[in-house]
Formats: sequence, C-alpha cells, structure tokens
Amino acid sequence: MSLFSDIEKTIERGFRRATERMFGEARSGELLLVHRAILEEVESKVRVAARGKRIFPYSRLVVTLASPDPDERAVYQAAFAEGNRLGQEIRQALESAGCELARSFAVEIQTVESGDQPFSIEYSVAPPPAPVPESAASTHVEAAPPSPPAKPAAPGRLVVVKGKAERDEYALERARTNIGRLADLTDAEGGMVRRNEVVFEEEGDEANSTVSRRHAHIRFEDGEYRIIDDGSEFGTRVFRDGRPIEVPNGNRRGERLRPGDEIYLGRACLRFER
Repeated sequence: MSLFSDIEKTIERGFRRATERMFGEARSGELLLVHRAILEEVESKVRVAARGKRIFPYSRLVVTLASPDPDERAVYQAAFAEGNRLGQEIRQALESAGCELARSFAVEIQTVESGDQPFSIEYSVAPPPAPVPESAASTHVEAAPPSPPAKPAAPGRLVVVKGKAERDEYALERARTNIGRLADLTDAEGGMVRRNEVVFEEEGDEANSTVSRRHAHIRFEDGEYRIIDDGSEFGTRVFRDGRPIEVPNGNRRGERLRPGDEIYLGRACLRFER
C-alpha cells in the first residue's frame, strides 16, 4: 500500500485543478502522469527504521524534466516550478507519511533539452554544520550586542531603452521573470501556456516585431540574475562595455547579468540595473 495513498489524492486534485485552468483537461492529464511518477519515485526512497519510524535520508532533491521542445519545457516550468509547487507537494507528502525532514530540506526544479527519461531526480545530503571547537565551547566570551537585521537588497530592475512595452520599468521581484510579446500565451484549446511579466506590445514599433512571444526569461538564483533565451527567433544578446555577448539558445545557464548591461531582444533593448 502506498505511503502517500491518503495525501496523494488531495495533492493530485489540487494539481489537476491548477493545470486544467492553465493548459486544459487533456494536457493536465498528461502532466498528472508525470507528477504521479515523480511522487512514486520519491516514495521509494523512504526507509523504515526501528519501531516503524519512517526516514527520508536526503535533504536536497533536484528534479530535472527533459524535453527537446522549448514549448514543452515552458509548460513544465509553469506546472511544476512556478511557486515551487512540486517542492511543496513533495514536502507535504513526506511529512504526511510521518517522515521527519531536515531543516535544510529543499527541492529544485529544472528543465533540460535532452535526457534518457522524461524526468530524473538527483538526491543528496547537505553537509552537517561544522562542530564548535571544544576550547571555544568551554571558554566564556562576553556576548556582543545583537546586530541590527540586515536590510534586504533591493531587487534588480529592467529599464526599457528601445521598443514599446507596457511599462517603462520592471522590478525583478520574482524567482523567474518571463519576457516576450503579449501578456498571456494560450494553446489551441485556450489553455494557458505561459504568462509574460515583461510585455512588449503586439502592435508596437519595428523593434517590437523582433521580440518573440516566448523570447527569454530572467532567473534569480544564489543572489544572481541570469538571462536565458527561450528559443527566440531573433536571438538575445547582452552588451557589456561595448562588447556583445550572445546568450545561447536553449542553454539553461544563460548569461549572468551585471549592472549596466544592455539586453537586446532582437532589436528591442532593456537595461539591467541593480
């Protein structure tokens, strides 16, 4: 009997409702099969210790979804990674099965162009904190007054330099910010495929016509902003110190952004500031 049998039904109902709204019933059913297979693999890693105690021996999971189709990869990102949906559901399933999870437990979702399987999961254990030397532990040191909390860094922002967008500036406040023409992209059945946060107008100037509807996205990760091309027609380039840097099509690492970089989406241009 599945350890997740009770909670899995609740999780699947929520996942189906969300993906049906975004992609339609047929596409939702396909995604649900992948979703179920991922949970089943995670469940297979649960170990039963003495007195029936359940243990999940890993603190970090990297779930990689593979597809050569950039549209399919965008769907995976929206269905599984947006809002860390899959990570929260994996945590919920494990905790409902009685597993005690490490405080550092985390799930990362990524997509790639090629792979032997539709998805793969890499399991690892975060190293334990370094022990306090005995001499330091036994020596009394007058406690310093607590430092004031660090002021959170302001998010990066994009300033429209060339092209006609909905706004002149965009704050990069999300883990992923999609850039393209049109705000919402739908499939033939009317299901949501992608939502752009930085939107160049469909009926804009000549520069706008070189911005693909699904052009690129900016990802905030480990304190850095990176620009990734999503298979655009006219390409993505970063101009830094007067030198162009091509952002490779399909490379999920993309290019790290630095303050003052000018990002060319075809002939439209955004300036990155931080």
